[in-house]
Amino acid sequence: MKAIKRSATGIVVSMLITSAAFAVQVDLNLWTAESYPAVTGFPAGAWTVNSSGQSVTQVANGQPTLFYSDFNVRGMDVRGSVSVANGDDDYIGFAFGFQPGDTSNAAADYLLVDWKGATQFFDFDGLSTTPGTTAVEGLAVSRVTGVPTADEFWGHTDFADDPSGGVAELARGATLGSTGWVAGVEYDLQFLVEEDRLQVFVDDVLELDISGDFPDGRMAFYNFSQGGVTYRAFTRDTIPPGPCPVIPVPASLPLVILGVAGVLIRRLRG
Repeated sequence: MKAIKRSATGIVVSMLITSAAFAVQVDLNLWTAESYPAVTGFPAGAWTVNSSGQSVTQVANGQPTLFYSDFNVRGMDVRGSVSVANGDDDYIGFAFGFQPGDTSNAAADYLLVDWKGATQFFDFDGLSTTPGTTAVEGLAVSRVTGVPTADEFWGHTDFADDPSGGVAELARGATLGSTGWVAGVEYDLQFLVEEDRLQVFVDDVLELDISGDFPDGRMAFYNFSQGGVTYRAFTRDTIPPGPCPVIPVPASLPLVILGVAGVLIRRLRG
């Protein structure tokens, strides 16, 4: 009978952890760096992957730069962590639906989730011919089209007199919309990316939840004027089709498990 009980328990445990069993570790050695056109005084991004391929650090305090995946992200549940080593206070973030070459693509169209450490006005010179803008402290999601200027990235702006592109802010974080990231803190992140919905969790809190018609494409890490950023231990899994079942009262979960186990044991005894 002990063997039967262990078997039944194993079935129940298997039912509960099946969704986590198929998560795949992301190999960052397969990702590619791409930066926007140079801005005076701001170098291109410098991305360095560690020997295991499980983490990457961007060290340059420079122009908007991305490090994009070898896979399309639609239908994926992606998880990992990010931390900043130094005390600067600019942008860290992620892109969804990015396509290789989008930094010079007039037809680019992707979502950008970025997080500013502190509010700051700045006017970029050089190739950024648009007026200066204010970057607001906190977490936000925006839609990027075409090839925005550095000022448009900085202030989440789409200037009418710049037809080449723009950045349109869609929403700000539920609890972090006006709160900057903190140097030395590692944040756990989860992204649920669907054709018509994007959900962003930070430390298990749902911060962003937007709906719309979103293009498919790569996932990318994103930095702007921020060095010393490390992205680590990312995994990806497929989002199950259809709505996920929810137990209304979390405290009832142990009773459900015991009930299912009891039924299985009785059937095996019979």
